[in-house]
Amino acid sequence: MSVVCYRCPKTGEEVTTAIETSKDTLVKMRAMDLTMWVWCPHCMAGHQIKPADASLEDEIKTTISPALADS
Repeated sequence: MSVVCYRCPKTGEEVTTAIETSKDTLVKMRAMDLTMWVWCPHCMAGHQIKPADASLEDEIKTTISPALADS
């Protein structure tokens, strides 16, 4: 299980939600027409996000280039 994250559409900052799911479940959610309401601590507003706009916390960490991680 991993935590669902998204980018605030107003600030571009990464937001970690309180939603936990598996990669398989997020893939299935992306195939459906779902919307999640989430609170954003960066702009202090609620956002509607689609699963296609979300990622899992461990996916974000693994997308950082090893060369950038060392700097």
